[in-house]
Amino acid sequence: MDSIFANAGRSRHATIRLAPAAASGRRVLARLVLAAAVACTGVDAGAQAAEPASHPPLSAAARAHVTGRIADLQRLHAPEAIERLEAVAIGGTQQWLSIRGANRANPVLLFIHGGPGSPMLPTAWAWQRPLEDYFTVVQWDQRGVGKNAVGADHAALAPTMTLERHVLDAEAVVEHLRRSLGVGKVFVMGYSWGSTVGTHLAARRPDLLHAYVGIGQAVPDSGSERVLYEETVARAQAAGDAQALAELRALAPYPPPRFSLAGALAVRKWARVYDGGWYGKDDLSLFFALPEWAPEYTPEDVAAQARATRWATQSLEDALRRAADSAPRRFEVPVVLLMGRHDLHTPYVVAQRWFGTIEAPTKRFVTFERSAHFPMLEEPGRFLVTMVREVLPLAEPR
Repeated sequence: MDSIFANAGRSRHATIRLAPAAASGRRVLARLVLAAAVACTGVDAGAQAAEPASHPPLSAAARAHVTGRIADLQRLHAPEAIERLEAVAIGGTQQWLSIRGANRANPVLLFIHGGPGSPMLPTAWAWQRPLEDYFTVVQWDQRGVGKNAVGADHAALAPTMTLERHVLDAEAVVEHLRRSLGVGKVFVMGYSWGSTVGTHLAARRPDLLHAYVGIGQAVPDSGSERVLYEETVARAQAAGDAQALAELRALAPYPPPRFSLAGALAVRKWARVYDGGWYGKDDLSLFFALPEWAPEYTPEDVAAQARATRWATQSLEDALRRAADSAPRRFEVPVVLLMGRHDLHTPYVVAQRWFGTIEAPTKRFVTFERSAHFPMLEEPGRFLVTMVREVLPLAEPR
């Protein structure tokens, strides 16, 4: 194995850089104008919304065949395994959980998805299975989205779409897992918008957690939007991209005094072209196609989720602005950040700066050199090794 933890050390506060392979030749950057880019917020800059699929949708019979085969491949057969898909009453609403692991004795890892409103449950089939050998992994569809979107009364739910309510929901999910799985503590992994929820939960209830793990770490009130814009402009300038520069400069000054969804979408369109979403891919159409093949989702779930993403973002927008000055800085549990070097959705340099300011019993910052916003999909092998080497040892005995 190559020396991927050359800078790890064993100090209490370490920064780790995963070594890249030899540089490849210059990649031709496509200048695609993407329709329907991210549904984003003015805080974490990391949310997503559906992009147009690059292929015709599967017929009902074809989809059933494909998802059935994927389900067979993913099935956990050992008697000590756990494989559960359940709807739980949380905060006055139905919220779906997927609980999967090869051995019930393994530590529990709760994944808090991004967006707002972009569940990772329907993508988990593409990346999660190796992690289940070491953790019991819980995917949680937050209120009103994902499998919860079918039949949801979104008008009634809209007033509950606050950061505080989502943190309380996350706390309730952890308590449910403690009771139903017979564990004392869990790992919490916050991704993008979910990292905002996760850091607040970790700061508030350290008694529930082994550690906090952040991917695509969002840092409220950190200048993320300015960094995103300036770096995207710089990359477009380096490429001599007149079209990108014209569209980006038309948005100046950016960010505006009041968050603009249209402006944020326009910046992220070009950030993705220049590696800020998925390193080496100029759009996220593949990522947004993954739910079509998710065994856990029905076609009705997939269709409802596509509508729910924008609703969730718009419902939370004002609440997120009000929360922008409340990013936690002090933690009583270990903190591990897993960041793609090229991430512009939640800018790498902003997360790195925030990491330097926080206090925690131990903290680790891991850089994925060939990733942007999706290291679990972009570098799955290194992601697994990192989780096993850097996170798993932080579990306390059951």
